Amino acid sequence: MIQSIGQYVSAYMLSLAHTYEEEITNKWFWLVVVLILGLAYFAYAAYCTYRGHSFNGGVKVHWPRFWQMGISCK
Repeated sequence: MIQSIGQYVSAYMLSLAHTYEEEITNKWFWLVVVLILGLAYFAYAAYCTYRGHSFNGGVKVHWPRFWQMGISCK
């Protein structure tokens, strides 16, 4: 009986993985995008301070042209 319960649980887990496979893959895609953006942000901060400027970490969105963004480096 224990073996049949184990097989039932394994089959259920495989069924869940198959059902939500696209969502799981999508989650990893966005995690990679966030990691790349975070690394780029800190790389720009390092570059800004290396050049002798001060980096205040502010991100300015130019409304209504929200696709234009600026990161402060003075």
